[in-house]
Amino acid sequence: MDQGVLIILVILILGVLSKNNSLALAATVILGLRLTNLKQVLIFLDKNALKWGIIILTMGIIAPFATGEITIKDVNGALKSPSAIAALLAGALTVILSGKGTNLIAESPQVVVGIILGSLIGIAFFKGVPVGPLTAAGIVAVIMKYIK
Repeated sequence: MDQGVLIILVILILGVLSKNNSLALAATVILGLRLTNLKQVLIFLDKNALKWGIIILTMGIIAPFATGEITIKDVNGALKSPSAIAALLAGALTVILSGKGTNLIAESPQVVVGIILGSLIGIAFFKGVPVGPLTAAGIVAVIMKYIK
């Protein structure tokens, strides 16, 4: 069996066992593309999917403004409450780290393996929520900067 297929199968199994539906679905789609020998699609995804994901996530973040769920009053409140200011700072820090993570993933794809395994451990053993791989990569980028 092809090593790539074997790794994707392991990721799929870990996604199912850890109840990470996003990971399991992604592995299933990638496995299906690989088994049907749609290499051009895989190459296209490899080059573009991260950018699409960021765009879709950003749309999800700003959609509440368009639906009226978040109003100017809410924005003003975010500048007055200590917890809202902490959330604002945490949001900014997360986005900064995610940006660094995006760069690190592009430069060092082997980091993805560690992020996936770390995410699976966090989900399976600590009841974590599977979000933030880019932030995790950003944290790695910051750590690596100080180690070098």
